[in-house]
Amino acid sequence: MAVGQDISPLVRTAIMVRDLRASLDFYQNVLGLDESLFAGTIEDPRVTQLMGVADGTRLHAHILKANGPPFGMIGLFELDPMPANPAPATGGARVGETCLVFYARSLEVVEARLRSGGHDIVSPSTEISVRPGHRSSEMIFRDPDGILVNCIERDPEAVWQGYSVPGQ
Repeated sequence: MAVGQDISPLVRTAIMVRDLRASLDFYQNVLGLDESLFAGTIEDPRVTQLMGVADGTRLHAHILKANGPPFGMIGLFELDPMPANPAPATGGARVGETCLVFYARSLEVVEARLRSGGHDIVSPSTEISVRPGHRSSEMIFRDPDGILVNCIERDPEAVWQGYSVPGQ
């Protein structure tokens, strides 16, 4: 087997959140991830052991996805009881930090939703060139827990044109 065939594309990013409702509002109503794959409370002690959190901790979870194959999902997880956490990150990117990247049909629409919700915009829509002959408009902002999110203006449905997922 060739290198890279031992592992699938990224299936899901799991984000530990302070307020599940606020995070759901952000990912559903700002970014439009409106398909729910799972919603509920997990109380299996093997799950909390796997995560390295205290016994007896409940995990309130909601897994969201966009239309299309079940890849690139966002899992929002709120620990109960909530451990003490530092304040959410603000400002630009830092070493070791994760940034979620999405295609968005319109950055103008995303930016309007962010502004109306009072969310932290690191950089408004900016035209950039990351390689010769290729220009794109992108913006970076933060979710309610300080996670960096990058949106690239491109029709999300066009991304899947010509691709197929085995078994579907």
